[in-house]
Amino acid sequence: MACVLPFIGRGSICISAEDQAERLFNDLIVIEYVNRKLSEKMPVTYDFYQQGGYFNMPSARMGESGEIGVGYSHVHPYKNFSLRAQLFSRLEVSGSYRVFKGVADPILTPLGFGDLSDKGANLKFALLLPEESGYKLPGVAVGLQDFMGTKNFIANYIVFTQVLLNQNLEVSLGYGTKRLKKWFGGVVWMPFRQSQQNYLKNLALVAEYDATPYKDPEIEKHPRGRVKKSPINFGLKYRLADQYDLAVSYIKGHTLAFSLSTFYNFGTTKGFLPKVGTPLPYKAPVNREPMGELRPPFILAQELINAFREQGFEILQIRLANQNISVCRSTALRIHLINRLFRSEYDVQEQLSYLLAGLIPSDIEKVNIVLESDLGFPVQEYHYHMKWVRQFGEGKRGAQELDLLTHKTELSSSPTREDLQLFKNTRSGFNFELLPKTHSFFGSSRGKMKYSLGLNAGFNGFLAGDVYYSVLLGWNIFSNLHHISPVDRLNPSHLIHVRTDMIRYFQQKGLTVDEAYLQKNWNMGKGWYSRVALGLFEEEYGGLATEFLYCPLNKPLAVGIEGALVGKRALNGVWFTNKIRQLKFSTPHSYTLTHKKFIGSQYFLNLYYNWEWANVNLKLKAGKFLANDWGIRGEVSRKFKSGLTITIWYTHTNGHDVINGSVYHDKGVAFSMPLDAFYTCYARDYWRYGLSAWLRDVGVTAFTGRDLYDLIQDERWKISTQSSPF
Repeated sequence: MACVLPFIGRGSICISAEDQAERLFNDLIVIEYVNRKLSEKMPVTYDFYQQGGYFNMPSARMGESGEIGVGYSHVHPYKNFSLRAQLFSRLEVSGSYRVFKGVADPILTPLGFGDLSDKGANLKFALLLPEESGYKLPGVAVGLQDFMGTKNFIANYIVFTQVLLNQNLEVSLGYGTKRLKKWFGGVVWMPFRQSQQNYLKNLALVAEYDATPYKDPEIEKHPRGRVKKSPINFGLKYRLADQYDLAVSYIKGHTLAFSLSTFYNFGTTKGFLPKVGTPLPYKAPVNREPMGELRPPFILAQELINAFREQGFEILQIRLANQNISVCRSTALRIHLINRLFRSEYDVQEQLSYLLAGLIPSDIEKVNIVLESDLGFPVQEYHYHMKWVRQFGEGKRGAQELDLLTHKTELSSSPTREDLQLFKNTRSGFNFELLPKTHSFFGSSRGKMKYSLGLNAGFNGFLAGDVYYSVLLGWNIFSNLHHISPVDRLNPSHLIHVRTDMIRYFQQKGLTVDEAYLQKNWNMGKGWYSRVALGLFEEEYGGLATEFLYCPLNKPLAVGIEGALVGKRALNGVWFTNKIRQLKFSTPHSYTLTHKKFIGSQYFLNLYYNWEWANVNLKLKAGKFLANDWGIRGEVSRKFKSGLTITIWYTHTNGHDVINGSVYHDKGVAFSMPLDAFYTCYARDYWRYGLSAWLRDVGVTAFTGRDLYDLIQDERWKISTQSSPF
């Protein structure tokens, strides 16, 4: 029996052990119920174009930050292919590629293009999300549909969405302009959401009021799409395995429509395989024996090398500083190392703290860790006071407290003669990689999707003096690019062909040398960095490039300058040509192909801002582009917890490139996906893919080696622990 004496009153209350266990079990049930209710959410439904919504109408709801979705829908008389990316919890970006069934393009269809098509981009920004108020207030969002390009389906709107969680109901009311004419609305009811039958829980009954004036030929471009017998669309949606969406509906009062889509949160994923190969923080064996006869310096060096390698670090150099020869003691240790596994600086510091706490001799007072880039230059230092590190190892200090006590600095002075070198290793001289080689084009005159698939064999490493080399050999295996012309039939480029003729290089057969260049990087101290690169930088260009960058530690701003002289590579070889293609126009639609002498140059002033709170990098590049046009290129990059990076760019120059009667400015989106999603351990390998709205010659730059800012940020990136405003 257990007796509990009350604070007031007389006597005592005796509670049996069985009653205590029962009460504890009941309390746990209550806690589990409350937690489940607090995290309970109404599933988000998506429309035919991958926007948060119903069938054709949008809602104010959005997916989770980091989600990427793809889908196909058949909405008479269109076939739609859509892509969605949730850049922030409040910002949804999507794009659609619509095929006009049965409508021929008067110029391109005879060449094999197929039916007429149109592509568009959409934005939606949430002023208030329903989840932020616990569904007590309606969500509010504003949106733009098809706001770039031909704008055949352009619309602007504001929409309010109220979620009634207990009733399993969602209701929206909005007002739009242009294609969404005035008032629209939608409703979702999930009658079985709280059912114990899992196969029924994700079934939704959906209806909407479609405000599109389909009978207006200025609004509805497809002749067979102008029939509208009813503004009410209704149907069913079903979510399978919380990842796949199926929808079928009866729209416009006379036809059926359906869609298939899937989504996955690549921004927060830890991968598709468990990370069983990732080392846990170092725990044992613990050896703090002072240096001396029982633990001579060379034994200490070997212990550190082996332990650090197992934890994902490669040690390049170990030195003893401030050595007192008379008593054979040293008070400081300096270690140069490369991080091979971890993306976040927080993970790097955690691993280092445990390693130092368990292995550094008790007579060492300070340890300076020099973190080096994997491209051959030091980035920053961590100065550890071992008194505090040992207290961390004993559980007397927390990780955040130790982080505050660890001094991060720029690269300090070079080693002195008094320092004793315990170990020094050269960087790897040879690495081999086998990579996929992919190129894709959308909207060619001879087909909507053109591609080239093959393999790249990569050889890289370091020569004497930490000079990095990279050689990339390619071989195209599958390709349907052979009949594509490098000249746009509808909108031929008036500029020199610095990029539109890249198809000619991708059409090469056999073994190709895609890159072969040298790069040397320096940390000049006090936040200054520089690099020089020489060789064949990409399939089209090679030459000489240099860059200077001021990127101080713990500061959000950075500034740099860069410049390059490049030559056009000849086809089928490693040589250069001194000529470049350009069209000479006699009339707006009549031209002849000419060649002119060419030595390319590009130079820029670069400004960078690291918005750590939102995990966003902003970049502004101003100067001369490759086609002799001058202007500015802006980039916004969002990096997620998983390492996924999504970049959107826009370029404005004086190139005056005209497409469909309007001046075009280069724009596009790029993805950088960590490949360790498919590994059993963390890694720093990425698959990168970029897509411009059009393949044009305006706002073009040649690749000239690895950028200093990106290399430095790879070592300094840390996941923000503060709540983002988005």
